[in-house]
Amino acid sequence: MATFEFPLSPNAQQMTVPIGDQEFTFRFAWADSPDGGWFMDILRLDGSPLVRGLPLTAGENVIQQLDYLGIPGAISVQTDNDPLVEPTYDNLGLNGRVFLVTP
Repeated sequence: MATFEFPLSPNAQQMTVPIGDQEFTFRFAWADSPDGGWFMDILRLDGSPLVRGLPLTAGENVIQQLDYLGIPGAISVQTDNDPLVEPTYDNLGLNGRVFLVTP
């Protein structure tokens, strides 16, 4: 099992990450609304979306319901002081972390 921490900072961003024999683009953005928070999109390398607007919810595998996409592993979200607290706008990548765990 391998663990990769997305190298994030507290701003909107995207990056390409190899997973197994595939590469995916991950896009992270903040929604400033009452039900907002950090969200993630997953795209193919050509930019076509696989999924959009996944909330970065702590305490669960963010992509668990997306097994049919063939993305191996799990994506988890946590804050250093409490693994069940989602990152805030100001702490993503500092003490709010997003991990990819692959088999």
